[in-house]
Amino acid sequence: MATPRFLFVQTEQENIGVEYLSAALKQNSIEIELLFFDRIYSNNAFHLGKVTPNIDKENLIQKRIIKKIREYQPEVVCFSPFTSQFLWTIKQAKLIKQKFPKVFVLFGGVHVNSVPETVIKQKCIDGIILGEADKPIVEFANNFFDKNKLEKIESLWIKKNGSVIKNKLAKLISDLDNLPFPDKDIIYSQIPADLLDKTYVIMASRGCPFACTYCANNVYQKLYLGQKRLRFRSPVNIVTELFEAKKKYNFKMVEFFDDVLTVDEKRLDELLKLYRKKVKLPFTCYMHPQLMNEQIVKNLKKSGCCWLKMGVQSANEEYRKKYLRRGETNQEIIQAALWCNKHKLTFSLDHIFNLPGETEENLVEAVRLYSKCKPTIINYGTLIYLPGTEIIEQGKKMGILSDKDIEMISEGKDPVVHMSNMELFTRKEKKIKNINISVFAMFMSLIPIAPTWFIMMLLKFKIYQVRSEVPQAIMVILKVLTKIHAKQLYIYVAVFKAIFSFNNNEKRITNY
Repeated sequence: MATPRFLFVQTEQENIGVEYLSAALKQNSIEIELLFFDRIYSNNAFHLGKVTPNIDKENLIQKRIIKKIREYQPEVVCFSPFTSQFLWTIKQAKLIKQKFPKVFVLFGGVHVNSVPETVIKQKCIDGIILGEADKPIVEFANNFFDKNKLEKIESLWIKKNGSVIKNKLAKLISDLDNLPFPDKDIIYSQIPADLLDKTYVIMASRGCPFACTYCANNVYQKLYLGQKRLRFRSPVNIVTELFEAKKKYNFKMVEFFDDVLTVDEKRLDELLKLYRKKVKLPFTCYMHPQLMNEQIVKNLKKSGCCWLKMGVQSANEEYRKKYLRRGETNQEIIQAALWCNKHKLTFSLDHIFNLPGETEENLVEAVRLYSKCKPTIINYGTLIYLPGTEIIEQGKKMGILSDKDIEMISEGKDPVVHMSNMELFTRKEKKIKNINISVFAMFMSLIPIAPTWFIMMLLKFKIYQVRSEVPQAIMVILKVLTKIHAKQLYIYVAVFKAIFSFNNNEKRITNY
């Protein structure tokens, strides 16, 4: 049976979803290649001011895409963008359809699942796959040359004679152990050799037990309403992947990318026991305060957890519950922090600025709460309205978002998505211009490294009411100091090492 050749075009970062799709296709003897562009030079996280794309490199990227398609001759070119990458992928898709009109352009991924009706309107897109695509993409490949069957593939939306055929959503895979391990070679083969000791990213489950209004999981909850979204791989399956990958890639750290690793304590115990025996590497993971106890903290620390991440986002319990759909109490957050501090487990708290309707008093409350928790580091940023999420409705009701704003968000054109971090920390959101976010951002950097009495003194004098923004240079220094305090300076070092390695990799420069 004839099947098409697939070419995935991926930008900026490793995409574990693409790695799983590649593994599924290869398992079924279907040809697939990846064209990867680091684009570190345009990463928002490491710019102080406005991010301006490097036009020369963007032109070289397009030349490389054209060259690859001419040489490889794929029948299908795939993109799986996040919202921040959507405009870039559309630009490349338009180029491909212009130069190679017979190539089928297929889109999937987070942004597509959020606003499929908007995405499918793009003339350069021939079809989209909704939801988890491990099985649908194989069905798509096996029936690609039979139009009658192709048009009936579950989860596929495909254009025909000016209209769109919208097939029903395929059911979620229940047994994750039946899936092949993600195809890391597809990305690792394109990374300079001196970067291959990087962190290994793994998903030990799929789905999230929560549906916070600002998170993409909010979209997936609605997409798979009535189905069991939260599914787990067995501990043996997880550790087998890590054990085999460790021998092959010799990485130094593991990042569990699950939304919450500690959902099932019995399963966690079994996983960590095997991990200590077979893997024996430092790892990071996410947690939720309602799913924590002291024994879990002790077990994580014993097993090599070097960074436990916990979302909070707002310190006001009523606000969290009403607008963010987060039900944890402040006491549960404080207790989880106390356990981490007691057992010397590095942990971070996440906070979101510019939440709709949040007040200056809410932010003062956050400073007080975090000072009680004394986290190793606070990861803070501004709210980015993700398309399809419930919090957009709150923004609209409060007059922060207009219909035009929501349209731009759906199209990936929201300017917030393309601002540098420093711009985001210091910008003044509409309707809350009386709040100096930059001062509260300064508080978030100071809390882990300064004495609590000093933080309380600054609150007492209400320095957050000053109108002048904190200079960006001071914010950068504080960010670096907090990374040093948390022993996470390696994150910045790794980025600069990647920039140097990619820019000086002779093979990549030649390919450009």
